[in-house]
Amino acid sequence: MVYVSKTEQMDMALQAPAGIIIATKQAYRDSPKLGPSQALFLTPSISAAMAILNPYFDSKIERWPQQISPQAFIHPTAKIAAGVRVGAFTSIGENVKIEANAIIGPNCVIEKNARVGSSTILHSLIHIGSDCEVGSNCEIHPHCTIGSDGFGYATDQQNINHKIPQLGKVVIEDNVEIGGNCSIDRAALTETRIGSGSKLDNLVHIAHNCVIGKNALITAGFAMAGSSKIGDNFKCGGGVRIADHIEICDNVTLAGNSGATKDITEPGAYMGFPTQPWKDGLRTLASLQNIPEMRKELLEIRKKLDLNKS
Repeated sequence: MVYVSKTEQMDMALQAPAGIIIATKQAYRDSPKLGPSQALFLTPSISAAMAILNPYFDSKIERWPQQISPQAFIHPTAKIAAGVRVGAFTSIGENVKIEANAIIGPNCVIEKNARVGSSTILHSLIHIGSDCEVGSNCEIHPHCTIGSDGFGYATDQQNINHKIPQLGKVVIEDNVEIGGNCSIDRAALTETRIGSGSKLDNLVHIAHNCVIGKNALITAGFAMAGSSKIGDNFKCGGGVRIADHIEICDNVTLAGNSGATKDITEPGAYMGFPTQPWKDGLRTLASLQNIPEMRKELLEIRKKLDLNKS
C-alpha cells in the first residue's frame, strides 16, 4: 500500500507495482491504467487517510509486556484496573488510580493520589506528580514531567529568594498527546489544565496556573509563562513564547518565533514580537529589510536640509 500525492509518484506506484494506491485527485488527473491486481482509492487529504489507515499497522503496543512486571513497585493502596500493563522498575505510589487498559512503561514514577485514565500510554521515564490527573486515551512520550513545582519565589530586601510552595496540581484531559522532554508545572493553589484533544510537540514548557483549551496544536520550543490562558483550537509554529498573565481567545494561530506579550481578543493569525495581525506583521517584516537603505536616505536628506548641526 502506498500514498500518492503527485503525478510522478503515481507512475512509480504503478511500476512497483503497489497493490493498493491511496491518491489525491490531483495525482489521479491523468487517469492511470491500473494492473489487474491493483486497487485505487481517492482521498481529499493524504494526511487524513494516513490518520485513518496507519493505526491498523501500528505495532507500538507490542513494545510493552502484556502484564505487570514483578520488578515494578506498586503500593498496596494503589488501585490497578483490569488490563493494565506496568513496566519494570516503575514506582506507583499510595492511593494512585490506574484505569483499565492503561500502559505504564518502565522506570516511570507516579506519585501518591495521582490518576491515569483508561487506555492511556505512558512511555518510559515519565514522572506524574502527586494529585495530578491524566485523562483517557492520552499518550505521553519519554522524559516528560507532569506536576513539577511551579517557579514561584518571593524576594526580600536582602535579595534572598524564598520559595512559595506549589500546592495545586496538573489536569490533562482526554485524548491529549505530549511529546518527549516536556514539562508541565503544577499550579500554586488550583490547577494547570491542558484541554481535551490537544497535541504538544517535544520540548514544550507550560508554567504554573496556565490553561490551554481544547484541540490545541503546539509545536516544539513553545514556552508559556505562568497564569496565562489560551482558548480552544490554538495553533502555533515552533519557538513561540507566551508572556505571563495574558489571555488568548479561541481560534488563534501564531507564526513561528512569535512572542505574545499582551491579550489577543480577536480570532485570526498573528506573527512577530510583539505579535501583530498577520498582514500588519508582513508589512513590518518587509519594512525591517529596508531599514539600512532608509537610514542612508534619511542621512542624505538631513545633510541637504542642513539639519545635522542641530
